[in-house]
Formats: sequence, structure tokens, C-alpha cells
Amino acid sequence: MSPQQIQTVVVIGVFILLLGFRIYRQTREQRWPLRRYWLSPIIYGAVLALAIVPDTISGSPLSPLAAAIGLLIGFGIGMYQGNHTTLRIDKPGKAVFVKAKPIGTVIVIGVLALRIGIRWVIGGAPGQGPVGANGVPVITPAEAIIGSGLLAIAVGLIIGLRWFVKRAYDAAPNVVTQTST
Repeated sequence: MSPQQIQTVVVIGVFILLLGFRIYRQTREQRWPLRRYWLSPIIYGAVLALAIVPDTISGSPLSPLAAAIGLLIGFGIGMYQGNHTTLRIDKPGKAVFVKAKPIGTVIVIGVLALRIGIRWVIGGAPGQGPVGANGVPVITPAEAIIGSGLLAIAVGLIIGLRWFVKRAYDAAPNVVTQTST
């Protein structure tokens, strides 16, 4: 095996392990405390912004527009995913316990796999694409637009689900309640 093939196998293996861990975590009830409720979307939003900058500079100036459209689409998908999530609201404890149903997990993984798959088809396996003079991989305008849009869909999905859960929390009475949606 060549070093590039080994690198590709390692990247795929790490990706599969991370997806497996993500699936495992989503099928278990998770506690979302309200104090840190929006921390995860802020972090993912910062990652999105950092990913769009190089896509805009070396790929296409339309990447921010694709990301904005992707955020809106992802927000809608996240709200839909909320309908496939079991919630247990603990207002006295200021927390929400969230358990995604399998369709919710499939939605998240599908969006991420689509983004990685499209980047792989357009740009080739990691480490195999052309590299510019500054050492940064060269990307096509189409790859930049599609990559930014799909990453934004994933971030919008997270924000949409959080928005759905927050609305359910605000609408719940001041006791521990179980909501299966």
C-alpha cells in the first residue's frame, strides 16, 4: 500500500469511528443544560465561518451565499428533526433531556456523508488533490460552493434542533414533563 492509500484508509476509519460514536450518543438520552445551551451552535458557527473564508478566497466568492442558503435549509431540517426527537423537560432543574429517534440520526449523518462524499468526488481523496504554491489544497468553485452550502446545512440543522427544543422548553409547564414527538 502506498502512503496515500494508507492515509485514505486511516481517514475513512477515523470517520467511521466518529460516526459510530455520534450514532451511539444520539440514541442515548442526553442532558442539555440551559446555561450552555447555545455553546455548541456558536462553536459550530465559528467553524463554519473559518471554513467559508478559504472557500471564498481560493474557491468562489459565492461561498458565503451558498452558506446562507444552506443555513436556512438546515434550520428547516433541524426543526423537522425536532419532530423525531423525544424530549423530557426539567424546568426546575433548567435542563432538557433529548433522545433522537433513528430518523433524526439518519438526517444528521446523511448531510455529513453527502458533504464528504461530494468533496471526495470533486476533489479526490484527502492528500491526493492538487496543492497550490502556499501549501493549501486547490479547490474548484463548484467544490467551494457545494462544500460551504453542505457544511452550513449541518450547522443550520444543529441550530434548528436547538430552536425546536427551546420552544418546547418555553411552552412546557414548570414541572418535569415527557414529550414524545
